[in-house]
Amino acid sequence: AQVADASDTISTKGQEIKDLENQISETEKEILASSSDYIKLQELSDKKDSLENQLAEKMERWLYLNELAEKIANGETI
Repeated sequence: AQVADASDTISTKGQEIKDLENQISETEKEILASSSDYIKLQELSDKKDSLENQLAEKMERWLYLNELAEKIANGETI
């Protein structure tokens, strides 16, 4: 049951990571399109920074859960 729970959470985190990567990509496109609008450029830059921070947190959590799932699958105590 623990492995299944960890796998579900890992899948969820994986999807969240993909979603954030897509949002970052779209924001980068908006930044390129808004290069002459400095106010919009700053807003988009701030948005991108926030998304990148969220991505880093999700990836860290995903790695932790992956390692945890491996330990559980190998019968190690956690």
